[in-house]
Amino acid sequence: MNSRSGFLHIYCDPVMFRRIFLLMAIVITFLLGDSIMSFAADAGRLVEKDGKYVFVESMDPSMRLLLERSVKSGMITQDEYNQVVRDSEERSQLLMPSFKGWYDRGFNLSFNDNAFFLKIRFRSQLRYTQRFRNDAWRNPGEAKNFPELLGVFGDYRANRSENSASSFNVRRMRFYFMGHLFDPDFKYYIQMRAETAENAQAPGSLSLFDVNFTSTHLKWANVQFGQYKVFFNRAQINSTAAMQFAERALVQDAFTASGLDRRDIGITIMNDEELFPISYYFGVFNGAGPSFNRLGSFASEEPSVNCPGGQTGGNPFPSPANCAINQRNLNANLRFDIDRLMYVARLNFNILGRPGYGEGDLAYSEQPQLAVGGGYSYNPGVNTSTNNAFVGIDLANLNIRRQLAAFGNGRQLGLGIVDYSTWAADGVFKYRGFSLQGEVYFKNIIRHEKGLTCLNTTCSATAPNTFGNAMGWYVQSGYYLIPRTLELAGRFSYWDPDTHSTNDLIRETNVSLNWFLNGTYDHQIMVTYSNTQFGTGGYAIGRSAPLPPGSGTVPLDAMAGTLIENAIRIQYQIFF
Repeated sequence: MNSRSGFLHIYCDPVMFRRIFLLMAIVITFLLGDSIMSFAADAGRLVEKDGKYVFVESMDPSMRLLLERSVKSGMITQDEYNQVVRDSEERSQLLMPSFKGWYDRGFNLSFNDNAFFLKIRFRSQLRYTQRFRNDAWRNPGEAKNFPELLGVFGDYRANRSENSASSFNVRRMRFYFMGHLFDPDFKYYIQMRAETAENAQAPGSLSLFDVNFTSTHLKWANVQFGQYKVFFNRAQINSTAAMQFAERALVQDAFTASGLDRRDIGITIMNDEELFPISYYFGVFNGAGPSFNRLGSFASEEPSVNCPGGQTGGNPFPSPANCAINQRNLNANLRFDIDRLMYVARLNFNILGRPGYGEGDLAYSEQPQLAVGGGYSYNPGVNTSTNNAFVGIDLANLNIRRQLAAFGNGRQLGLGIVDYSTWAADGVFKYRGFSLQGEVYFKNIIRHEKGLTCLNTTCSATAPNTFGNAMGWYVQSGYYLIPRTLELAGRFSYWDPDTHSTNDLIRETNVSLNWFLNGTYDHQIMVTYSNTQFGTGGYAIGRSAPLPPGSGTVPLDAMAGTLIENAIRIQYQIFF
């Protein structure tokens, strides 16, 4: 009886019972750790799931509930409960890996404290192009808008070709590295490219395309700095990964913020476009294009201060009285306008929904999506080379000049130092697979030298006319014949590169059939037909009659009718 009573006494002792229960809970936790504590690999931290971050507790919910009820019933003390929680968290931290890797539209790597996240992506566009050009492309060819600049001096050459051409090329190949540092509100973005244009004269090589950081701590004042696309107009912001056509329209290239490239180096302040219906952007940039600044731009001068240079002998025009004759040319030794910066502003109003910047209505919007926007850019002190017809007189940096030629602004070469003021207005509408968007552009070109350009070193002969501004527009539309799978799109663009000239208009018509293999832009086949017509009228320094003495009779200004090109591009894009 005594022993039985003793047994009952021990069994009913509440303190002993609490200790036994606690011991059993700990034993069960450790013995079944692989099942009960399997969650611990993701314990007590933010975990990405289906593109969203959720917080996972540090202990299995059933075990936590059991222990919490034990505390309330008095079976264990609060201190004992706290000790079990601490032990559980410590064990889960020791068992969990230091990082997590997975695939979700890219290769993802995240550390457990969420202080670092990396997404790696790859995109390629492989293309076959078949061109058909009329006889005007053989004589005279395109020398005014898209001249070729060859040699150390950057001599002008006409872009001329035979009637037909067939080619394969890797049009675009990109590597992306993106994510956040320290916390999700401090983001980074790096893009590398290794690609070649259809008419490239040298093979492509791997180069830096974007590198920038963005702070989103203040939703009404995000800050982005580094090298990136300038927030100026819709066509400039949109990625080539989400287009309705194999190439941008030529007019879209010509009217970028800087007039040189879509990218630049600088800083932008903007609000979070996902939170506010009206988005603003204000940026300050070098205004010299990507991976370049104005310190690299130069002109020529003679040893005497304020005496112009650029010749191997003699004194170029205009010659101040105090400038000696036949001074040795020092060529590229003068930096000027290096204190100039480019200023860009943009407003975008999402009137209905959020159509975004991707072209077409791939999402097959159930509600109408409507937005309008506008931008202004001021880029002063662009050195387009000397204010005369002789290319070699001023060894201005070729980087600026080649960018002007590559983006179709070749008529501005040789205008001396110019200031660009560019306006853009755009709008977009999307609804149930239908899309419509368009933009209009105007560029005011202010030459520092107001007079006619000289055709010789004594300026006894001048160009026949002054130079105007530039304007253009485009409109495009598309419809999904099969939602999220098959789209038919069309586009027409108009471009006047010199408003003071006639017979120089550029018109482009595009039709594209796009097949999205998995319902996204990431995997698609595109067939685009293009008809482009270049007017051969107008005037271009060094490429139009009258040519400078001794330039020969190269028919760069021959009126051989309109240059016409028909092209078919078949493109395969994969983005993973």
